[in-house]
Amino acid sequence: MTSQVPGYVDSDVVRALVEDKTKVPGKDYLIIDVRDDDYVGGHIPGSINYPSQELPERLPALIKAHQDVPDIYFHCALSQVRGPKAARRWSEALEKNQATQQLTEIEVAQVQAADQSGLTQRIHVLRGGFGQWQQKYKDQDHLLEDYQAEYWTEEY
Repeated sequence: MTSQVPGYVDSDVVRALVEDKTKVPGKDYLIIDVRDDDYVGGHIPGSINYPSQELPERLPALIKAHQDVPDIYFHCALSQVRGPKAARRWSEALEKNQATQQLTEIEVAQVQAADQSGLTQRIHVLRGGFGQWQQKYKDQDHLLEDYQAEYWTEEY
């Protein structure tokens, strides 16, 4: 599995995934919300909350659990600190795992023969975080779960 430096994506990219009924969250893509105590007011459908404070200890197990997911999207409230930091940590942990992982010659041949593009994990950060997401999609119920409009009275 290889990775790259995490880059920002606009909400339209994530929205297209959420709306695409042929894509399965947790299989075709994964949205990781790293908000901590501020994980209130709603979330993106199909997203999973892994609080940023818990991420360092849980990272090896999470990477293993989601190793077959080709695209991982991180966000927090604004995607200015916690989301990008979590994406960077994930990417660095992938690099470290690659350096220490030894494949047998048979495994390498199987991967090459299958041309498994799924072995490349792309790491992304949702630009603007959930604050901008809810602001943009607050009137589209299918793009929000457990949404509480009263929580979002201030602009993000």
